[in-house]
Amino acid sequence: MTARPSDGSAEAPDDAGSLGGAGSLGDAGPFGVVPGGLTEPAALGVLLATVAYVGALAAVTNVVGGTGRLLAVVAVAAVCGTALARVVSPRSAVRLTVALFVAGLVGYYLTIPGSRVALDSLGAVALDVVSLLTGLSVLRLVSVDVWVLVIAPVPTFLVAYLAGRGRHVAAATVAGGTLGFFVLTGDAGDAVTLAGVVGVALAVGLSTVSTPGGIRSHGGTLAAVLAVMVLASPTVTVLPAGAAQPWAVDRGAPGLESSVVGDDELEIVGTTRLSPQVRFTMESPVERNWHVASYDTYTGDGWVRSGEERPLDGPLSGPPGETRTVESTFTAETELETIPAPWQAVDVGGVVGEAAQVDERGTIHPGGPILEGDRVAVESRVLEADAADLRSAGTDYGPAIAERYTQLPESTPDRVGERTAEVLAEAGAENPYDEAVAIERYLIEEYDYSLTIDRPDGDIADAFLFEMTAGYCTYFATTMVAMLRSQGVPARLETGYSSGQQVGDDEYVVRGQDAHAWVSVYFPEHGWVAFDPTPATDRDLARSIRLAEARSDGVEGIDTNRSGFEISTVVQEEPTRFPEANATGNGTVDGNVSETVAETNATENDSGPEEPGPGGGILETVAAGDGVPSLPSRGVLGYWLLVVIVATAGARHVGATDRAYHAARVRLPGRSRTPRADAERAFADLERILSRRYRERRAGETPRAYLDGLRARGVDDRVHAVGEVYERAAYAGDVTREEADAARRTVRRIALESTPLVGRLFDRTPTEE
Repeated sequence: MTARPSDGSAEAPDDAGSLGGAGSLGDAGPFGVVPGGLTEPAALGVLLATVAYVGALAAVTNVVGGTGRLLAVVAVAAVCGTALARVVSPRSAVRLTVALFVAGLVGYYLTIPGSRVALDSLGAVALDVVSLLTGLSVLRLVSVDVWVLVIAPVPTFLVAYLAGRGRHVAAATVAGGTLGFFVLTGDAGDAVTLAGVVGVALAVGLSTVSTPGGIRSHGGTLAAVLAVMVLASPTVTVLPAGAAQPWAVDRGAPGLESSVVGDDELEIVGTTRLSPQVRFTMESPVERNWHVASYDTYTGDGWVRSGEERPLDGPLSGPPGETRTVESTFTAETELETIPAPWQAVDVGGVVGEAAQVDERGTIHPGGPILEGDRVAVESRVLEADAADLRSAGTDYGPAIAERYTQLPESTPDRVGERTAEVLAEAGAENPYDEAVAIERYLIEEYDYSLTIDRPDGDIADAFLFEMTAGYCTYFATTMVAMLRSQGVPARLETGYSSGQQVGDDEYVVRGQDAHAWVSVYFPEHGWVAFDPTPATDRDLARSIRLAEARSDGVEGIDTNRSGFEISTVVQEEPTRFPEANATGNGTVDGNVSETVAETNATENDSGPEEPGPGGGILETVAAGDGVPSLPSRGVLGYWLLVVIVATAGARHVGATDRAYHAARVRLPGRSRTPRADAERAFADLERILSRRYRERRAGETPRAYLDGLRARGVDDRVHAVGEVYERAAYAGDVTREEADAARRTVRRIALESTPLVGRLFDRTPTEE
């Protein structure tokens, strides 16, 4: 039997990446069943790359459910690809893969509810695709669990087929490309990304090494691929979807506002900072948290808003229960990307309202930035339901609410639900409202407020309950939502700003440090009701301390003409008893305390939360102008050194450095050597110029024959003079200094004439000069 060509050989052209060639059907491996390609060493690299992108898919299904189904689908696709490797041609395999992909997309599309389909908006579809490739998590997709199941078999089938035929480089390319997609969307963690990089490098390297003469003929390609892999590994953290923080400048801990307000994805960070910059002033007859966003999908380490937005083409209906109409107006003191208002905003006035969008959770977003000085009127419908109404609301949530808002990652430890059940049992809570109040009370009483914490590994809610003693609003709110969901109570995370500093009747000044996260719980026939599990006293103390520091330092933009005042150094204690008012009224649990209390909190309270230092995160630095860039870290310098080394090696590999050196040498005056050496160098430079402009000198062709052959193509007569000088220098060794210098000047002039723009100066006629 004739041996099958290995990767890289001239007899296997489709190995180099062409999937449409005839190819060979491959030898059988063990027992005559397993394709021979799967028994070769390079298959290990392909397997590792495949495990990497399947790991990224599993991270998604861990959040939305269906990991078992995913693994079953991947296994079936791999078996089918392997089975067909010995009986189907590459061209047919590619067609089958495309058909599988199209069928999967059609099936996925048919599962999307009709109300969320936009057949007539190709622009919206294109925008979604671009968004996915520039940082939009696939968790934002509608029915993402179905999407995963229809997409996963496509690359798996093709990778198994190619690996079975021994096309390991092509198989690794498909696996690496699939993983690269998830790197771009931000859904691939560091571990799976590194595994994918190593897998592709192994597949390429082992495939090259196992090919007879592979190192000699493809060693340069292997080196280039490995260099790109090494370079790409640290680079993924600076992609739009990557590890988040710009690494060129180290600004310290991120600001609370930048990690809470505005983005479609909310990442829970560790130590954070407060910005005292004024963001807007609010005129409202009710004092509330000013809502700007809601998050439905809990990932275990953060939150995602799923679904699409649509234009606000009329007032929203508002909550289903009894409501009160509230008219509020906010004035932007800096550029804003959100519409703060009492929940639930149902309409927005002016040009902002004309371009506004509304998401699937009923939150109105601006169609563009709201500029400094803009006044925006907002109409809200504020729920008016008392505790008795909410206690009797029941649990008839409906499948859409229950499925979306009781979601927890599959990896959520059981002890979260067990601890929650213990808390509820001790409180004697027997309905969702009392359960929410009990969990809120438990978190406020058992955990402290602090901005200086280490971000835990693993599930945030689990870590906060069992490993941490303190945190800030995103930790408290996330944990409360997870606890409620573990008991089947629909809840979601809300973000925005607390009420801020009251400066007059129905008027509030809201700063970046007022950015906040809280919880909403769904009650049938009433809608979403707010609860706030963050300890209010310590939270307001931290804000007062930060504002006092900023005023003492003379920071600009932290006060309006009505908000400046002297802060007392006397601390007022808040009663430790849980206020009964928080569990009554309109059913909202408002963790805010009077601004008077917050403003009299002292900077001398040694037990207050510790600030990491003045200044803010990225957003607040831009607003305040007080961020001072630090010098690049050793990691950044090392990264750029690696970039330079890889770029230089790549340039040498493709001959760019050699061409650049000769281009500079021929155009710039150089140091003179002997007349003979200068004449020979002049002809060598001339030959390079002619080879690019006309053709290279053929093997065995003399310099004179070469130049004579170019005469018919209109070569300049000056080249013949240079050729004659070269012949006397090379063969007779008799050339004068003047002749050698003249030859060098002639070649330099010809080179300059061949340079764009510069050559035009030599083309001018005497009258033009």
